[in-house]
Amino acid sequence: MIFPLGLRLRGRRAVVVGGGAAAERCVDGLLAAGADVLVVAPVLSAALAGLAARGVIAARTGGAAVSGLDGAWLVLACADDALVNASIARQAAQKRIWCVTADDNAGSATLMPAPDAAASATAPAAAGEHESRPGRRVLVLGGARSGKSATAESMLAAVSVVEYIATGHRQGSGDPEWDQRIREHRERRPAGWRTIETLDVARVLAEPEPAPAALIDCVSTWLARVMDGCGVWAGKEDADAELACRTDRLVEAWRLTRRRAIAVSNEVGCGVVPATPSGRRFRDELGWLNSRLAAASDEVWLCTAGIAQRLR
Repeated sequence: MIFPLGLRLRGRRAVVVGGGAAAERCVDGLLAAGADVLVVAPVLSAALAGLAARGVIAARTGGAAVSGLDGAWLVLACADDALVNASIARQAAQKRIWCVTADDNAGSATLMPAPDAAASATAPAAAGEHESRPGRRVLVLGGARSGKSATAESMLAAVSVVEYIATGHRQGSGDPEWDQRIREHRERRPAGWRTIETLDVARVLAEPEPAPAALIDCVSTWLARVMDGCGVWAGKEDADAELACRTDRLVEAWRLTRRRAIAVSNEVGCGVVPATPSGRRFRDELGWLNSRLAAASDEVWLCTAGIAQRLR
């Protein structure tokens, strides 16, 4: 007999033993649940090493796995060696820690549903909770050439299918330098990523599961084009109201999305005050929009000189 139970892991330590593909899948799910993840393995895969380098997860390599279990709420034994997994499970049981053994799910005291069964195994929402829980939302901020786009892309390096939401002007608009930027971005994207050029980002975010992960690059170009389209610069009578409607819709879609989503945006509030009224207006609008998106995000990162730091 099995008694179904869910663990609330936000902010709690989860230890993953193993550094391969199975560990990557487990880490992805744990991060989505908001867990504080520690990976213990002799060697980390490239994807896990990248997460550790950015501070998304903690990692311990080359040491004894058992020493990393103290303080854990959950242990996932994902090592390639069945004997190692069995040993970890015994140690976890002695310490009264929940443990799932990846290669012997039937023999584990704790069971984890397979990915295709996860939806049907989800427990009903608790009283007061919205039944459509938001997906994992990450906002990556940075100045020009700060490495923000590369950082956002690296966060999805282990994901084979991604929808890349491009919000800037298309190639061939008459700006050779802009065309070169687009070429550089496209060349570094994996083959399985699909580019979608649209300003209707709210519709993209509202797509139901199982929509793939979405990377929005970027919010600042989206805002610039939306402000132009709303007639802000032309002095259109209802421009401010239309702009407010568009930004409200974007923020609400970001708040409610069930997709895994990463948005890139420029941090423009740290430089000199723009010399023109239009420059100051754009800076202020983008600052307000970034703040609203950050408030509705699960993670917020800031890139400076190619170095990414997690703000939340």
